[in-house]
Amino acid sequence: MSALLPTTSALGRVTRLAGRRIAIRAAILVLLLGAALVVRETGILHPDQQQVVPPLPAAALVLPGVFRSATPTETELVLLRDTFAVKAVVSVGVPSVEEQAVVPALGLRPLRLDLPAGAAPTAEQVLALRDLLRSVPAPGTVLLHDGTGDGPVLVASAMAQLVEGRPLDTVLAGFTPAETEALSAAQKQALKDAAAALAGAANPYSALKR
Repeated sequence: MSALLPTTSALGRVTRLAGRRIAIRAAILVLLLGAALVVRETGILHPDQQQVVPPLPAAALVLPGVFRSATPTETELVLLRDTFAVKAVVSVGVPSVEEQAVVPALGLRPLRLDLPAGAAPTAEQVLALRDLLRSVPAPGTVLLHDGTGDGPVLVASAMAQLVEGRPLDTVLAGFTPAETEALSAAQKQALKDAAAALAGAANPYSALKR
């Protein structure tokens, strides 16, 4: 009876893979599955999804994962945390009592930059902002705000871009004409000084080089 059995399959002769080759293919499969999970979690193939600006008054993109706006309400803060992965809130100016209570209660990191209208942040304040922005891992995001979204938060967001390597001309080109007009003479000079300090000049913003 055995002589009647075919010695080859319908697809041809089948050779058994060596155990080592099977292990290599299994390892490759595991690596591919792992890569797929990383892509899905980070959204690396869909970067635009991470650049959607939150629906807040005067909202605008500052840097990847960094936005500026007017003061958010408690409900908006919850939305920012749950939908836009906001991990930290930077108050440019004096935050409201409500915000001082709600931000930490939601597990968000607060940073306060006391800037009067028309004033520019000091080098120490810019460094504190830079350190916060760099400490929030992707895909977490950071919100900068002042009361209206077009006050001192403009100069703070411009400083954040400068210390991340953007040229001053590029930073200013990102403002609307009204936003550029809203910058005081002192703020414009501070931005020029910060850009010069980052290029090696000695001035009150020289500490930004470190």
